[in-house]
Amino acid sequence: MLEGSLKDFTLDDLLQMVSLGEKTGELVLFGETPFGRKSGKIYFEKGEVKDAETEESRGEVAIVELLNIKEGTFRFAPSDVSTIKRSVQRSIPDLVLLSTSKLDEWNKVKARVSSVDVVFKLSTEGIPDEIHLSPVDWKVMTELGKGETIRDVALKLNMTVFDIARVTYGLVALKILREVGVKDPDSDKFLRRKSAPKNFILRLIERLRRI
Repeated sequence: MLEGSLKDFTLDDLLQMVSLGEKTGELVLFGETPFGRKSGKIYFEKGEVKDAETEESRGEVAIVELLNIKEGTFRFAPSDVSTIKRSVQRSIPDLVLLSTSKLDEWNKVKARVSSVDVVFKLSTEGIPDEIHLSPVDWKVMTELGKGETIRDVALKLNMTVFDIARVTYGLVALKILREVGVKDPDSDKFLRRKSAPKNFILRLIERLRRI
């Protein structure tokens, strides 16, 4: 078993060590990411990433989150992963590149989206005359319009917080959403009072269809 601090090894180094050694087992990670503490496991089979999981996600979604741990601990233990279903098809270099690109996106998004735990409100004021939203944009807009946070929506739609934040950035830029505050788990009643009326989304959809 190999364990230690991510101050001594980068995750890139760890992945390459496991890959070059053609190891089979699980890499347990715990530490800080741009979105708070994260823990999870990456499963390897003969040096290739087979699957990954966190408390909220699995597969490549989990990989992207785990590879953005900058400070924390790791433990690699050989184990039988034959019963683990393969959910990751990309090579290790591709996974590292993917996680890096997502982090770069987040650094740009922060200009309009301060946190993945903020609450948004739908707005029909100032929407451009021409607007084109993808099915994913609609799903994200609908969930955020209910008072869900970016973190909540990522979990519900099984997408990375990076991707949900990127869509949110676009919706904020179009003035379809505006930030109203940070979600507090102990103040659900307050958030419900401040959220949009139930028929607000329907009115917004009708407004956009007329454009």
